[in-house]
Amino acid sequence: MKRLAAMFLISTVGLGAAENGRMSDSERAFLVDQLEQTKKGVLDSLAGLTPAQWTFKAGPDRWSVQQCAEHIVLAEGFIFDASQKILDSPAVPRPEKSNSNVDHMLVAGVEDRSKKMSAPEPLVPSGKFATPEDAIKAFTEARDKSMTYAKTTDAELRTHVGPGPAGPMDAYQFLLLMASHSARHTKQIREVEADPNFPKASARGL
Repeated sequence: MKRLAAMFLISTVGLGAAENGRMSDSERAFLVDQLEQTKKGVLDSLAGLTPAQWTFKAGPDRWSVQQCAEHIVLAEGFIFDASQKILDSPAVPRPEKSNSNVDHMLVAGVEDRSKKMSAPEPLVPSGKFATPEDAIKAFTEARDKSMTYAKTTDAELRTHVGPGPAGPMDAYQFLLLMASHSARHTKQIREVEADPNFPKASARGL
């Protein structure tokens, strides 16, 4: 009996948290790092913009920085809520695609701006934020909430799955999607700011 108990302990000690659907330490670290890095990217891209720079559009069918920022903020809550709804679905055995390689491929794929996509209706910007400061405040509040969740949750994110833009995705991958989505549109903001007709940087702060 003692030997059986010892064998059980040997078989369970050292199992990663991911074995029961929870994030492993490395998965949590990767998610938190993605959230922190992409938060910085968004905030840096919006810092010090003048009203002219905020609303500049390179063409009639192109988004302004204002529109990109609003889209990022809208998507933040939308995707976070989607990850939480997935947790309401029945747990499944950990999917084969719930692994580090697929996680990194997902991040890279979402951030790839060579593939254009249309925003779903709930995420289409409507001029909600009059100033960069308004958008920065809303984004910071939403992202800080997400970061606190990522650092503290024990939810079994890797064994609850729902339909996503990359096919079936677990709840953890939806949180990665949220981070990489903001990075994707930070790149779009930088494209706007790199346009030759973008109001001059010397106008900032005036």
